[in-house]
Amino acid sequence: MQMLLDLLRGRLPDSLNDGQWSTLLNVAEEENLLPWAAERLRSLGGHCTQEQMRQLDAILREAQVASFVWTQTLKGTMAEFRKADVEVISLKGPCLAERLYGDAALRSCYDLDLLVRPSDLARAEHLLGDMGFSPHGEADDYHRRWLRKATVVELHHELENPHAFAIDLDGLWARSAVSQFQRAPVQLLAPCDELHYLCLHAARHRFDRLCLLLDLAFAFRRLPLPSGGAPGWNDPVFDNMVALASIMAARLDPQFPEPQDLRLRPRDRRRLEQLADRLWNERLLAPAQALDWRSQHRFFLEVENPGWRRALRRWRHLRILLTRLIDADFAFARRFHLRRKWQVRLLRPFRLLMKALRLSPETRQDAHQGTGG
Repeated sequence: MQMLLDLLRGRLPDSLNDGQWSTLLNVAEEENLLPWAAERLRSLGGHCTQEQMRQLDAILREAQVASFVWTQTLKGTMAEFRKADVEVISLKGPCLAERLYGDAALRSCYDLDLLVRPSDLARAEHLLGDMGFSPHGEADDYHRRWLRKATVVELHHELENPHAFAIDLDGLWARSAVSQFQRAPVQLLAPCDELHYLCLHAARHRFDRLCLLLDLAFAFRRLPLPSGGAPGWNDPVFDNMVALASIMAARLDPQFPEPQDLRLRPRDRRRLEQLADRLWNERLLAPAQALDWRSQHRFFLEVENPGWRRALRRWRHLRILLTRLIDADFAFARRFHLRRKWQVRLLRPFRLLMKALRLSPETRQDAHQGTGG
């Protein structure tokens, strides 16, 4: 991990033996930074052996092929949505990679995230079906996964669970604008909204991989943070997320210019600094862990201001826990030949109660990790 951090900061020993080389590439892949690390290593050409250079060339060729596939899929999908007159915003993915990294192939891509208006959700799902995609799992409160062979599309109609966070979606759409991505029109979030979304996305994943921090380090330099906060992100928890994201980005990049327009009380700043120290040590000492729903929302509690705001978030999480639906709920309802969503929702408390009574603590923990609650 330290070798990877040195590489990201532009420093590397004169040479690496085979063991160090293999370890460095493995860690870069675990952190979803392999193409970027390979490009940085190749730029130090004099420090690499011929065999190592051949390995880097192979990594980058594979990244270029993958980037081409994802890019063409994104452009084709956006074109189909335009033909059907369905507005769609590209979140992250190849378009973000090209703007932040300068080359879409340098940022690993594993799915395409698309945002549509809630009123267009049914039409968007029908379009994906016509394009050969099939739904994977049940929809939740803000998105659903769709698959076509190895291609994954996450179709969002909200940026996050609306019961957890109040985001002005209408304002977000009004501020969005059409741009160009490889000579094709693409609709994007406004820069301030995109920066806030990247901070929310990193917090949702508990800053668990260095790729999230590299995204943020680039984003804070290229996406302006508006004075007085972004409209539509007025909940103080978003200020905390942006501040924590900037603190984490500074851990990765010592030259990181700290944003000047953060709205944060000194005591909250100190608390977030302590949280960032703990997260950074976790990143250095242990590989990223898969997060279930409870783990994500426990972290949101840590980011929230103490006092009544944290108590309010606990209540929101309890309400979501009691009402949200996951695949296990639908499977449980099918045992009673019930398939309508309201029926599944009514049965959810009984499923949770039966699960709590039936499982031992060890088994319950394993099942919880597998189902997300």
